[in-house]
Amino acid sequence: MTEPSASTAPMPTDNASMAEDFVDIFLSPAKVFARRAKASPMVPYLVVCVVMIVLFFASKNVLAPIFDAMIQKQMALQMKANPQLTQDMVDKSKPFMAIATNVGGVVGVPILLLIVGLVTWIVGRFFMSSSLTFGTALLITSFSWFPRIIASVIALVEGLTMDVSKMTSPYQLSVAACRFFDPAGMSDGLYRLLGQIDVFTIWSTVLVVIGLMHAGKLDKSKATITGVIIFVCGALPAIWALLTGK
Repeated sequence: MTEPSASTAPMPTDNASMAEDFVDIFLSPAKVFARRAKASPMVPYLVVCVVMIVLFFASKNVLAPIFDAMIQKQMALQMKANPQLTQDMVDKSKPFMAIATNVGGVVGVPILLLIVGLVTWIVGRFFMSSSLTFGTALLITSFSWFPRIIASVIALVEGLTMDVSKMTSPYQLSVAACRFFDPAGMSDGLYRLLGQIDVFTIWSTVLVVIGLMHAGKLDKSKATITGVIIFVCGALPAIWALLTGK
């Protein structure tokens, strides 16, 4: 009787738990995407949504001076463009803006993840001619947002330890190129564009590329091009503001 050959030996199964995925996505992301390629995206999607919503409400009061300054700036621009808009009208609208902010904090990330997942699927499936499914695209997008959780935690800690009363933009608490510039010294569009050159945004983009390679089965060049397209899409609002002189 002959011994079974090594080529017919069963491959070891990766039985890592989902909790291990949340650690490995920072240490060995390729392994996470490879073993979850056929998995449902709902667990990472819901985890990111819930954690980001909790962080939003945890930091809302801490970072309130920054967002108040942003709202005041926008209202001043609207009053300048529309002389019929008075300060009294602006003051009366503030409770509604506060409600809108809370609603945005709850539904913003879930909707944004779905949109980014949809764009990733469209680009990967139709422009890169792959078999990428929307579920896999959403799974990749959800896991790629884990570095942004760290970014939100850092912003919260900085908000608790720094004087935010003199800040006018959340980018002043980011790890981005714009942090080294005064927002009052340049156009809003250029400042926001520099805000896209952010450590955690780039990290997330790299995770998208890795996910497309190991879960979406795209080759390296197509995955990289898709990642660049997603990065540019994220910068489109800033690019538009820059081009329109805002």
